[in-house]
Amino acid sequence: MFYLLSSLFLFIAAAFVLGLVVGWITCRHQPRKEGLGWFWAGLAVFVFGLFISATKWIKGSAGLWFDSAMWLLGAYFLGCIVGCILRQWLNAEPATPVQASATDKLTMLPGAAAVAAAVPLATMAAAPKPPAAPSAIRPYQWQAAKDAASVTLTGYSPTGEARDRIVADARTTLAPAAIIDKLQIGAGAPAGMDGMTSTAFGHLSRLDKGIASLIDAKYTLTGVAATRANYDAVIAGAKALPPGFSLAKADIVAPPAAAPKPVPAPKPVPSPKPVPAPKPTPVAKAAPAAVAAAPVPKPAPRIAGQDKVPGKRPPGYAKPIGGKADDLKRIRGIGPQNEGRLHGLGVWHFAQVATWNADECLWVGSYLAFPGRIEREEWVKQAKVLASGKDTQFSQRVAKGLVATSKDDGTKGQKNVEAVKPMRAVKGAAPKGTKKS
Repeated sequence: MFYLLSSLFLFIAAAFVLGLVVGWITCRHQPRKEGLGWFWAGLAVFVFGLFISATKWIKGSAGLWFDSAMWLLGAYFLGCIVGCILRQWLNAEPATPVQASATDKLTMLPGAAAVAAAVPLATMAAAPKPPAAPSAIRPYQWQAAKDAASVTLTGYSPTGEARDRIVADARTTLAPAAIIDKLQIGAGAPAGMDGMTSTAFGHLSRLDKGIASLIDAKYTLTGVAATRANYDAVIAGAKALPPGFSLAKADIVAPPAAAPKPVPAPKPVPSPKPVPAPKPTPVAKAAPAAVAAAPVPKPAPRIAGQDKVPGKRPPGYAKPIGGKADDLKRIRGIGPQNEGRLHGLGVWHFAQVATWNADECLWVGSYLAFPGRIEREEWVKQAKVLASGKDTQFSQRVAKGLVATSKDDGTKGQKNVEAVKPMRAVKGAAPKGTKKS
């Protein structure tokens, strides 16, 4: 029988490799519960075949074929056993306190290819691995945006329980505004986030409209305060944040300061009755003034959607007073494009800009898609100086021709009138294609 080993070596090796692959693929990781299956029957048939081959019960060419089949079958079974053992050994983990029985270990092998004595107890099924923790969000972001009727929460919360606490706190602090919850769950929140969001809700409760946001531990607050007391309270609160958090920006529009009450003039003391003077000699009447005061033009027409923009639209005129406009490009921040837009809104003179209050600045900035810019560049302050007939440092540079974007064509921009349309939707972003001035 052993002479066949040399003549059938390649076939026997191929059967072993085939059994190795099948054993690797079909090897179980958990014990069978229904018993050993047909393993013992297959093992008995194989042992009986070995006995027949060894005793030469089958003679001639039939015996030769039988011996060859036994070699191939034995190589295949051995390959199945080795493949399963290798897979279990490579996937093995430290044994748990409860050891599996020998019968359970045998049932982990693929059918008839299992051999009970070849499987050690240490190859019991490994416990399932715990799920990997989610990666941290970087940068970690959170935002609460308040308008007239609702507050929208976006960004991340570390857990579902933390999100429920944040939403409940918002409903309590910002009632009766509707709370729109769009928070997602994400790891990596800065320590003390619950306290920081509660502080942010307190700030928003004092604002008519506003946005409170966190980027990691940096806090930003923007909005409009209804009263001077609310403005002062929000500014003070933004400077006293919970430990671990810092203020990146606080851009709050304050209401105009109340004008002082006029002091009543003292009543005049009656003077003694004067002695009538002699009648003067009649003279010619004085000539009327050479130039009468210029009439005020018609108000600028309404614009579609102007009532949906936060703040209040300032008064405007369809044409400049007296037919002559001021050169608005002498105000830092107003170039030819913004000058044309302001003319389209009926703004022609420094004196108009000089009278704008906080609500009117908010309306113009929001309507022209640059909220906060008017306050940052101090248009009103510059306009007051220019309306009084004086110059600012910037207007002096314009007069010398040192500011290319403020050069005038000689008409002071009177023909530069742009038909203004809303530069952004009511809630925020400017439409595509809008150019910044």
